[in-house]
Amino acid sequence: MSLLEINGLTQRFGGLQALSNFSFRLEERELVGLIGPNGAGKTTVFNIVSGFYKPTEGDIVFCGKRVNGLKPHVVTAMGMARTFQNIRLWNDMTVLDNIRLARYAWLDYSFWSAVLRTKKFRQSEKAIEKRSREVLEIMDLTEYAAELPKNLPYGLQRRVELARALAGNPKLLLLDEPAAGLNSADVEGLIRHIRWIYDEFKISIWMIEHQMKVVMSLCQRLAVIDFGCAIAEGTPEQIRQDPDVIKAYLGDGAL
Repeated sequence: MSLLEINGLTQRFGGLQALSNFSFRLEERELVGLIGPNGAGKTTVFNIVSGFYKPTEGDIVFCGKRVNGLKPHVVTAMGMARTFQNIRLWNDMTVLDNIRLARYAWLDYSFWSAVLRTKKFRQSEKAIEKRSREVLEIMDLTEYAAELPKNLPYGLQRRVELARALAGNPKLLLLDEPAAGLNSADVEGLIRHIRWIYDEFKISIWMIEHQMKVVMSLCQRLAVIDFGCAIAEGTPEQIRQDPDVIKAYLGDGAL
């Protein structure tokens, strides 16, 4: 059984068809890319899979369970985490609190336990604090724990968002253009972090990315979409040489 199975996914927004009969499978412990021109429907796929949109047609099965139309927090609690094309951090909370909040989908105490500060409440909060600080250390962010994200350089904000996604111990991590806006040095650091996360956390990663250096060096295979339709799938080397991909996306100067 695949970790994620997408069958016949179609998404319409009024008269606009953003996706058409898109199918895809992701196995456990895979690092796969989703590429294509701007407006091809890549982020729409992620928004549907993670529960932000309900598909017009098709099925999404994650960990053997159909997740069509489930709310994002439910999908997250099942073991799927994501980052966004535009950074979405809580800028008036510290870096540590951003990470802590990512753990609250797994709270096992009640409202009254929190009000009365019961033993279960104290134990849960201690565990959340411990895990959050572990993630900060893993991502080399410990020194920024008390900082507000808005005061950090853009590259560090990207890393905080990635750390927040990892705080929930996901089985599948969706990365939506993680290299967007990064300089060349930060891109090199991002590649190292993603490779390390994949190796150490033993998770699957599905990423959207326009920087070919990132996907070609990290991904085991790539899926390509254009105008909401799948046009190719294969290894980076196969995609690099695919005439349909070159025509639709890579151009004559394909890597």
